[in-house]
Amino acid sequence: MSFIATPEREYDIWDYILGDIYKGMSIAVDRYYYLMELDYAHSLKIALLDTSSNNWGKWVKFPGFLLYPEKNGYNGNKLYGLTAAIDVHRNMLDNEIVIESDYPTYEENYEASKLIGQIIEDKGFQPNYYYSGNKSIHIHVFFDWDCLKELDDILQDQLRILFRESLLRFKKSFITWLRTKMITCWDTNAKKFDTQLIQSTHLIRCELSKNKKGYKTFLGHTYKDMSFVPYICNEKNRIYPRLGDIRLSKPNNVQELIEEFIENQKSKKKKEKANYKNRSLGEFFNGSKETLRGCVGAILSEDFKKVDDGYQRAMFILLNELRRVYGDAQARIVINDWNFKMDYPIKEKDIDYRFKSKIYSLSCEYIHNFLKELGIDVSKKCKGKLYK
Repeated sequence: MSFIATPEREYDIWDYILGDIYKGMSIAVDRYYYLMELDYAHSLKIALLDTSSNNWGKWVKFPGFLLYPEKNGYNGNKLYGLTAAIDVHRNMLDNEIVIESDYPTYEENYEASKLIGQIIEDKGFQPNYYYSGNKSIHIHVFFDWDCLKELDDILQDQLRILFRESLLRFKKSFITWLRTKMITCWDTNAKKFDTQLIQSTHLIRCELSKNKKGYKTFLGHTYKDMSFVPYICNEKNRIYPRLGDIRLSKPNNVQELIEEFIENQKSKKKKEKANYKNRSLGEFFNGSKETLRGCVGAILSEDFKKVDDGYQRAMFILLNELRRVYGDAQARIVINDWNFKMDYPIKEKDIDYRFKSKIYSLSCEYIHNFLKELGIDVSKKCKGKLYK
């Protein structure tokens, strides 16, 4: 695959991206070291656009194809050079919020960015504003987790109870909530922004990468720095795009923000319980309430711990059956309890990941064969009937 602008076809782009390192004007170098700084947790993934087919390559761990080995290294040592990649996409960080509108014109997107910029800056956050290279503006906010150390003991205890001592679960829930607040203009919906960016799996154009009109370039740390006309940087005008330094953001009143978050989570849990209760009552009165099959119940029993094996496949079966019968909210409670009884054989992040997968209908035959491998006979519990 051709991941670079080849000299034969696009020498001006190739020359512009490589630039002059001695003058501090090299997109390839600046982008590489910026991504290296972002990859503090070694979780950064990137994808490069194949210029020959206009297709995206696979997501790979940074630096991936941004580095390529030189064939003839000095004294036989392998050397590495930087790829002149035109368009690079990356994943969002676990503390990053990205805000982007998609109005038809740059002027409309500028006005939308100015509005949300005022809102989040008034709350104490310090964004990075970038011109996307086409018609929109990207607003990046990097949340400072250390500011949570300012919380009083009461709030810290509430978070521990609410998220069952899981820092990972809290961070995922909080950053999703904070993204939602910002992208909805703090619940006002005064302007429309891309709600897909609430999910951390959404890809974003990497800083200093090319869009239709120019390269993604830094505008400033406040909405007042934004240009009311597009700040175009490309190989034609030879203006090099800029990078903004990564500044961690924290709200003016972190205590108040977390209190609002906790109230939201409590309200969410109440709704989930109410929905489950209504669902259960509806099934009861309609006479269609499902129950767990005996073979699945055998996995939930205390006897399963004696086997001390097959936890991964057991979790797969339980997740599908419990979600199908009881729904995600109740299934998560049962799964967490089972995992605790089994001395936590499955990591919490793995459970969270599996809840995002689709639900499969598993036959009793499949479950019976699995249990038979472990030396457990459940044919009597299912009355010998193998549901397909």
